[in-house]
Amino acid sequence: MEFDLGLDAFSDRPQFSSCIPDPGREIPRENEDRRMPTSPFLGLEPVENPNAYCLIKEKITQALRQLKELTDQHVLAQFWAPVKNGGRYVLTTSGQPFVLDPHTNGLHQYRMASLMYMFSVDGESDGMLGLPGRVFQQKLPEWTPNVQYYSIKEYPRLGHAQHYNVQGTLALPVFEPSGRSCIGVLELIMTSPKISYASEVDKVCKALEAVSLKSSEILDHTSMQIQICNDGRQTALTEILEILTVVCETHKLPLAQTWVPCMHRNVLAYGGGLKKSCTSFDGSCMEQVCISTTDAAFYIVDAPMWHFREACVEHHLQKGQGVAGRAFLSRNACFCRDITQFCKTDYPLVHYARMFKLTSCFAICLQSTHTGNDDYILEFFLPPSITDSYEQQTLLGSILAIIKNHFQSLKVASGIILQEKGLVEMVQASTNKGLDSRLECIRIPR
Repeated sequence: MEFDLGLDAFSDRPQFSSCIPDPGREIPRENEDRRMPTSPFLGLEPVENPNAYCLIKEKITQALRQLKELTDQHVLAQFWAPVKNGGRYVLTTSGQPFVLDPHTNGLHQYRMASLMYMFSVDGESDGMLGLPGRVFQQKLPEWTPNVQYYSIKEYPRLGHAQHYNVQGTLALPVFEPSGRSCIGVLELIMTSPKISYASEVDKVCKALEAVSLKSSEILDHTSMQIQICNDGRQTALTEILEILTVVCETHKLPLAQTWVPCMHRNVLAYGGGLKKSCTSFDGSCMEQVCISTTDAAFYIVDAPMWHFREACVEHHLQKGQGVAGRAFLSRNACFCRDITQFCKTDYPLVHYARMFKLTSCFAICLQSTHTGNDDYILEFFLPPSITDSYEQQTLLGSILAIIKNHFQSLKVASGIILQEKGLVEMVQASTNKGLDSRLECIRIPR
């Protein structure tokens, strides 16, 4: 495949062409497009000195040439760099390196649309971070199977994405060699949905390493050998797998899986010693306790769920994120009737849930007498056909009954005893921001 590789400019300030919007045009209102003024290029200055600024551009250009050789995808890859615009710091892709598939016209047009945007990175305008701004500010990657699942607040270029059929997108922070300073964001944009980005991340990392730059590291999950490091954990996971199997086959659940704190994932994966870094390329474990799925205990009934499961493997959840993260936070049980209403910050897998039409989800944090204080978060996705509240609560009671009656070595991590009723946190997306929750007693049948 041939690519057009270009720079808008190697100079310190962006060049102009006839396609730049007329600065005399009216600035769109915030609720119309959420973009910055239509002529955002005036007065932009590089954050660093001119020589360093040009050196970064040269390195990114070389990396994009390397990436071009490694990929056969129809992509637009563009770099967003921090510049000073008056008294504010913003990210812009104007005047920055990019690589473009010449045979996909929509990506050419989307590149031109991206030039009209600047994203605040100084913390003064939260609503205008956009995807590049979030990645730069948090220094963590973000990706989605389809950007059209974002809201316009999360992704201000949504209207252009819909118009030019932009779908799968990956954004990665780019660091100087020490890894301490983020110098920009590399964005890969596609016109087809994309579920797994492990291969793309690996290619970007190799291309950046070739020019002495860095991004997020990745573990190849396909080559991972899951090992059970002791008999106690093997017994606990065997019982959990049995629970997942009985529940899914009895009630025709599409998918159930187990999440464990990341240190447990490392033990399961390597059988001895703990890695300091997490096994997810999203980097969300940095200095925080989070959870990842284990390959030792999951169960799939609906074949398409393998794709959703693949996405789960590539993500880690922090405490409080998603239903599983909420259960881990409370060390109890949690249920949500519609996880597709979460924002991406509250549930990083929400776009995948929408793609595979998963709605209701139940999770419970358990411990086993065989492994002491080790936590296991069991996550169950209810059949999408069950939408009635009473039917859902009846199903939750049945799941709790299976846990209570069949496997005496397991208990709720919080210490709550399952008797005639179980205490479950009910969560839903708030109309303002974040989540609303309440506690509810679920009857457990004998």
